[in-house]
Amino acid sequence: MNIRRVCVAAAAVFSFSAGAEGVREPVSLVQADESAASLAKVCPAVPLSLTAINASSLEPARVAWNAGSNSGAWHYLDTINAYITPQCPATPVTIQAVVAKVADLNQGLPFPEDGIFTNRAGLSQSIFLSSNYYGNGLAVLAAIDAYAGGGEIQAWIATQEVPCHNCHEFYQYAVLYYPASRKVVVLQGYTGYDS
Repeated sequence: MNIRRVCVAAAAVFSFSAGAEGVREPVSLVQADESAASLAKVCPAVPLSLTAINASSLEPARVAWNAGSNSGAWHYLDTINAYITPQCPATPVTIQAVVAKVADLNQGLPFPEDGIFTNRAGLSQSIFLSSNYYGNGLAVLAAIDAYAGGGEIQAWIATQEVPCHNCHEFYQYAVLYYPASRKVVVLQGYTGYDS
């Protein structure tokens, strides 16, 4: 999608200038084209990248979720990482592209096809984001929503079983992308229980 064409079309359709008598006249395409050029100078299109941002406000929710492990069943949510995507990406940002970038930063992440891509409705499939035996994931999700601004979520969730003698242990992953705020939140940890 060409951002310049979108801006020119939007400016031509929606922008008006006030005349001396208060009569509104459409902006010319030349003016709209100049506005698009100015916008392009202010916000040049850039490739998708993830810039780390402070997510320390999520720490209380993470600590609360971690409470209650015992020798028969255990769980742990690592420090929550957060990122922001560019304001003017060269191509539309998708959860698939975000997961690929997160994988570049974290070589231990499973392959994208080993997880599921979903939306807010599918978050109940994540141990971290649903209420269950391990912890109150709904409180974690509420904290993340408050941090990231709520609204639409694109997500990727994965579970990976790991070897465990006389027990079952699973690495858990969730990547949440909030398109409206451009924030990405990454959850990693593990759950397990004795056989």
